[in-house]
Amino acid sequence: MKLFSKKPAEVSSPSHAAGTEPLSAERADEILREYSPEDNERQLTKWVARVVNVFSLFISLFLVYTAAFGQLPAMQQRSLYLLCAMVILFLVYPAFSKRSQKGVAWYDYLFAAASFGCCLYAFINYEAILLRFGISNSTDQFVFVILAVLVLEGTRRLVSPALSLITVIFLVYAYFGDLMPGMFQTKAGGLARMADHMFMIPEGIFGSPLGTAATYVSLFVLFSSLLQGCGMGDFIQDVALGLTGRSTGGPAKVAVISSAAFGTISGAAAANVVGTGTFTIPLMKKCGYPPEFAGAVEACASTGGQLIPPVMGAACFIMAEYIGVPYSKIMLAGLVPGFLYYMSVFVTVHLRSKKLGLNGMPKEQLPSVRAAMKSRGHLLVPFAAVIYLIIRQYTISFAALVGIILVLVISPLKKETRMSWKQIATAFVDGGKKTVSFGVSCACVGMIIGVTTLTGVGNVLGNYILDISQGNLFLTLILVMIMSIIMGMGMPTVAVYIVQATVTAPVLVELGIPTLTAHFFCFYFGIIACITPPVAVPSYAAAAIAGSNPSSTGWAAFKMAIPAFLIPFVFVYEPGMLLNGGGSTANSVICIFTSIVGCFLVAAGMEGWVVRPLIKWKRILAVAGGLCCIIPEHITDIIGVAVLVFLVVSECRAKKLERPAVS
Repeated sequence: MKLFSKKPAEVSSPSHAAGTEPLSAERADEILREYSPEDNERQLTKWVARVVNVFSLFISLFLVYTAAFGQLPAMQQRSLYLLCAMVILFLVYPAFSKRSQKGVAWYDYLFAAASFGCCLYAFINYEAILLRFGISNSTDQFVFVILAVLVLEGTRRLVSPALSLITVIFLVYAYFGDLMPGMFQTKAGGLARMADHMFMIPEGIFGSPLGTAATYVSLFVLFSSLLQGCGMGDFIQDVALGLTGRSTGGPAKVAVISSAAFGTISGAAAANVVGTGTFTIPLMKKCGYPPEFAGAVEACASTGGQLIPPVMGAACFIMAEYIGVPYSKIMLAGLVPGFLYYMSVFVTVHLRSKKLGLNGMPKEQLPSVRAAMKSRGHLLVPFAAVIYLIIRQYTISFAALVGIILVLVISPLKKETRMSWKQIATAFVDGGKKTVSFGVSCACVGMIIGVTTLTGVGNVLGNYILDISQGNLFLTLILVMIMSIIMGMGMPTVAVYIVQATVTAPVLVELGIPTLTAHFFCFYFGIIACITPPVAVPSYAAAAIAGSNPSSTGWAAFKMAIPAFLIPFVFVYEPGMLLNGGGSTANSVICIFTSIVGCFLVAAGMEGWVVRPLIKWKRILAVAGGLCCIIPEHITDIIGVAVLVFLVVSECRAKKLERPAVS
């Protein structure tokens, strides 16, 4: 998958140090297939490719049509979407990553046909299903079992084996719940009761997560696909290079800015690493960064894109639906945490650059920001329109639809962004394919939600957490963080968030945390889990590009993200940081300022640099001062700011005294 059409050699010097040459397209595709399952596609025969393209194009056109002229009844909208997604899945993605890259296996034709039949059954008979008021017959139960097995297999091969396994455990619990010991014992499930709850009503497979995927999430994926098609990636890259390329450690800052900007229209961390990293990582290595650090920068920058408005990844759309708040509030809540996340990464990059004495790139090798704005700046108009409509609280579907239309209207204005009819059709087809992973994962997670509401196991697990923490808020937050990180290892953010939303977020709400804050806490750590060893998929993808040790790269990314691990605790204790009216404005401003100081101090302590190298006790003091700033108390804030002033003044004075000796 090529996100940037410009080759790295165009912006770097002619001679490359060993190991810093940009990756070939073949190697980039190989890495993408290994670390991003949704890019591990088969080589299809001509007629199968046409079938896949037809279904993919149909998904995109269906979503645009229903956004413009009204959605179908919930069961029909979701079943038709899942029908197309499952057919594409079994025809395009092999059961095993490297054993069946060529041709479609015979059993996958069978799986695709069975998926088509099961979803078509729900689509055609939706009125009869609704009129039975949640009481299934033998046919319904048979279709439920087949569809559930197909969703589990599709999730295993395309999304995450861990998610599929967790869902199986929940389903087994629902069936044999009456045999469980102690507080986990529940009413006997049985096939009929499970089918009644998870197939006949929109509470399981066809539940609200799939409904979100079948409406505005997939529309934003299509919006992203069209932007990529008309050269948004080149625009982001050129602007990032032009703005930061000449500064200290410029190439690494380019990685931070470009990955953050592209992540907000992508949301797939591993794919973002490969898309931007094939350009930025060799550039960082050539500039003098160690391979592990170069890979860590790209991994952190690509992961945090889900925190940046306006898109913020699929989980935020589901959050808005789940807790019943306008998406504009979710978008607003993401501003400060997203800024602090990237500020901490940016500061770490800057301090490491100072520490290594790395300068920026020569001006003549950098693109012009003015030229980039002139040739592709008009592509910002759809972004601005989407943000405006969301803030004005238009529906998300309408905002995404307007964004899509504006891309099609505005992109022909300049030669550099003009797409042919074939390119537009390709963008629609690609957009349809990219929605498949969202669809199947949401259908799978829907069964987990179905089990929790059927058995009440969510309340049981929540009470278990409260028993361990004895109602202590800080200890509860630690337990929720650990649970989010463990679940998030190798799983998509969407799945992690939905499970946490049904199990742990209600516990935080019960302890007095505002609903949005509680859910955002779970969502944030679902993202951070992507770069937490030992399973840190974006870091491993970056290591493959950098030619570094995957474990070392993973730990380097974890170390870089340590300040970001503290941010969710801040907005729990000071909800005003999420800009949704919690607490006074003055407290919110103070909290944001001291959080910035705290992130800087922690980064400085980890890197061992403020103006000049820090000795060991000053590094410890910097980290301690940063933690004080992050604790939302006035006395600790004063201590933290005092530490910053002391370090800056003392290090500046020491550096000034060093100058005569050096000369």
